[in-house]
Amino acid sequence: MSDPSHNPIRARGIRKSFGSLAVLKGVDLDLAKGEVLCILGPSGSGKSTLLRCINHLEQPDAGMVLLHGVPVGYRQVGSKFRELREAEIQRQRASMGMVFQRFNLFPHLTALQNVMEGTLTVLRLPYAQAKERGERLLSQVGLSEKADAYPGTLSGGQQQRVAIARALAMEPSVLLFDEPTSALDPELVGEVLDVMRTLAVSSSMSMIVVTHEVGFARNVADRVMFMDGGVVVEEGPAASVLTNPSHERTRSFLRRILE
Repeated sequence: MSDPSHNPIRARGIRKSFGSLAVLKGVDLDLAKGEVLCILGPSGSGKSTLLRCINHLEQPDAGMVLLHGVPVGYRQVGSKFRELREAEIQRQRASMGMVFQRFNLFPHLTALQNVMEGTLTVLRLPYAQAKERGERLLSQVGLSEKADAYPGTLSGGQQQRVAIARALAMEPSVLLFDEPTSALDPELVGEVLDVMRTLAVSSSMSMIVVTHEVGFARNVADRVMFMDGGVVVEEGPAASVLTNPSHERTRSFLRRILE
């Protein structure tokens, strides 16, 4: 068994409040190399906030996230931790690709330009290399013919596949998905899940997927974490948690979502 201290992501005691509302109440999370972890739970359970704390889009009130053993967003100076400058945090985020609910594509850039943007500005790749990588990744997500299309002319499913290609272009060691199908029309969900499924099966990418897609979790996830009220209620192998959950709160959630 691999040493858990070598896991790509380790989060310990993550707490986050917005005003008087405690959204995360001391959450621990481990992600092993090559593992697909799906996080399920009702709206407001803290799933998306946890993901945003992992890549420091939200600064935790307490606790620490480690990326390959290095604190995310902080540098240790003696016994204290000091927040990194934004440019340093951006470099850390380059190792954690993020796919958002609402795509977050640049509307004035073509699909190919969106995919190339980070490789040019953050990784500083030569233009020809960035273009070759962008074209290859658009082909991988089935959108070669849309390279010159602008986001406004693409369906939601196509935009999300461009967003996945954009995240992959940075060659991250971890991919974070924040409810990637929740903003899509039902008939477009499958095309995005198919890309994610292929990615999970055909690569050694470590993935954390916040989702309501129980079928995807059952078929693809190595492990499932169920959250409610800002805490982890239950976690374990996907087949165990989704087929025979041990906690009544998990059982009631699954019954309702599968009705």
